[in-house]
Amino acid sequence: MRIEPMNQATYDAYLPVAIEEYAADKCRAGTWSENESLEKATEEFAALLPEGLKTKDHYLFTFRDETDSDIGMVWVHVTEESRGRSAFIFDVKITSDKQNQGYGKKALRSLEVILKRMNVKKISLHVFAHNERAIHVYDSLGYEKTDYYMSKRLDDSH
Repeated sequence: MRIEPMNQATYDAYLPVAIEEYAADKCRAGTWSENESLEKATEEFAALLPEGLKTKDHYLFTFRDETDSDIGMVWVHVTEESRGRSAFIFDVKITSDKQNQGYGKKALRSLEVILKRMNVKKISLHVFAHNERAIHVYDSLGYEKTDYYMSKRLDDSH
């Protein structure tokens, strides 16, 4: 497996799908209503990636398997912090036909190699509580829980 910078065609295909998936995750988590979710997700992506692939300090990569097939992607933001360079993974995906085959772990290890070359000292990410598969992968790679967001509904809707 290899990791390479995402090209414009892949980015153009990725963006609308990512926005829809993010909006759905925010609804599922109870953070946004269905009525507002797509607009809010679109606004967040526009704010985070105002120049698309050329947005400063944001890196989008494609993962390819041994047959050169596109099997996933990752979007990471690198920043300078008081304790050194830090990276935040905004999105990581493995295509459904390649899940549960170890590609997620291989992909994240490949990203770690690149980030170490960039002198990044720490990687962070957010994972929705309902994404148990991803949580298992991150746990197995040594990621540690650092913060919890907790919510309680005060109405009868679920």
